[in-house]
Amino acid sequence: MRRSDPIELAGSVTKSWLYFRHARWKGRRQCPRCGYRLLYHLKDERFGCKHCRYKFGEFTGTYLGEFYFSLNTLTHLLYLYALGVPAYRIRFYVPVSLATIERTFRVFRQSIYDESLQKLKELKLSGEIEIGEVLFGGHRKGKRGWGAEGKSLVFGIYQRNGKVITFTVSDRKHHTLIPLIKLHTKKGSLYYTDDNTAYATLDLIGKHQIIAHKMEEYVRDDTTHINGIEGFWSYAKTWLYHYHGIPQQYFHLYLKEIEFRFNHRDEDIFQTLVNIVVKTVPKS
Repeated sequence: MRRSDPIELAGSVTKSWLYFRHARWKGRRQCPRCGYRLLYHLKDERFGCKHCRYKFGEFTGTYLGEFYFSLNTLTHLLYLYALGVPAYRIRFYVPVSLATIERTFRVFRQSIYDESLQKLKELKLSGEIEIGEVLFGGHRKGKRGWGAEGKSLVFGIYQRNGKVITFTVSDRKHHTLIPLIKLHTKKGSLYYTDDNTAYATLDLIGKHQIIAHKMEEYVRDDTTHINGIEGFWSYAKTWLYHYHGIPQQYFHLYLKEIEFRFNHRDEDIFQTLVNIVVKTVPKS
């Protein structure tokens, strides 16, 4: 895909439209339903497929097709989202309402979530792997710790110097965590965990090093630690903090957004997001 300055695109409807059109088709427009390339033009600027007679626009069926404002405004919002600017800080600087900004960002997050689930089917981490769990959520009255109400329990698998995978889970027990580890890591890996008894059988699928947190042990021999996954939890909570609270029903979208940002930390986030939002929305 051709690269372009998002600020320049945000200033031109035509340039934004051409940019996203190229990202959508990459010079090979075809029927999104059957893949046939022989098309005909319709008077309303849509296209018709000569094979299955399906009628479609440039962005029909994509995440972009869910928006009804100009593409240069969308480019502006996508760029600000890529930079991590919360919706409430943008409302005075774009020609759409706060409600529209929030809905737009939610579509961006949904696109990331769908893309993450698609890639998760083929992703297996290997080598040195750190594993851990954490609670997300503000201060609550009542019981604290792992049994606290109103909080989200998240399980994470981190390949050192690589990617992280996160899951919202109901508990931190063996029957919940071990199947996820087996599914998303390669057998024979070296696993680093804390002293949660749920991990007791990890030495059956690979090497297992335990850091005894209950005995205030955090690092051993400079390499035996779970500082990587702990660092990711800190990274995630820092990102969530500047949103000033998130709706519980959308927590899974925010979690995958943070995972996405971490895993693409050495890439152009704007460009990567463009590649995602021009894809066809998966059928539910």
